Amino acid sequence: MGVIDTQVAYILHKRAYRETSSILEVLTKDFGRVSLMARGCRGARSKIAGNLLLFTPLVISWQGKGNLPYLKSVERADLKAPDLKNKSLLSAMYVNELLMYLLHKDDVHEAVFEHYHQCLYCMEDKDRLEIALRQFEIKLLELLGFGLNVLTEADTGTVISADAQYLYHLEHGPVLYDGSGSVDGLGSEQSCLISGGCLLALASESYQTISENSQYLAELKRLMRSVINFHLGSKKLKSREMFRPVNAGGLQG
Repeated sequence: MGVIDTQVAYILHKRAYRETSSILEVLTKDFGRVSLMARGCRGARSKIAGNLLLFTPLVISWQGKGNLPYLKSVERADLKAPDLKNKSLLSAMYVNELLMYLLHKDDVHEAVFEHYHQCLYCMEDKDRLEIALRQFEIKLLELLGFGLNVLTEADTGTVISADAQYLYHLEHGPVLYDGSGSVDGLGSEQSCLISGGCLLALASESYQTISENSQYLAELKRLMRSVINFHLGSKKLKSREMFRPVNAGGLQG
């Protein structure tokens, strides 16, 4: 790879490298997730340090071959960055972690970039924060080939009924729940109890309906937590731990 100019990008993660440099993980529209070295960006005379901001639309260029080309230029895009504070900021950190773990380097996913961009601005509205996260999780999995079956019962192919209850088995789908056994032990690892009404709202992308129904929100959160954990495997999300002291209700992630 030679010189790549004027790529719209977001920094997902940055870490110190040697005395004055950093390694950046960036999400770009045309090249997917890319690792770059930002030389001298932590030095006292750095001209780019002020632009290396998370959750801020940037225009970058880079140059070099191999797994770690170097950042050639960076400037802020002509677009106001989203105003993320408190829970919104922590939620954005959670979203970045998901992308770091679930996106392979150099896989081009233009739709993922657009979805991430939209999600950041949606999270400015703290009243819509939780549903914005659920939308992001669901769409991200779909774009990566891990979409959920929310239309039909997994064993029979029968259309989901709004009045029924289902056990959503990971890697299988929803199975009609007959009410036998205790519900308390369900949904911890490999299955989640979820109402047919919630599944149908997901199928029709009726997120406004879900956001106005506390039962649906709780069901969807449990489901997505199990699904995300399944795809993460042994990886742990540090951002989830950060929610605990500020969010006793366990809103996100």
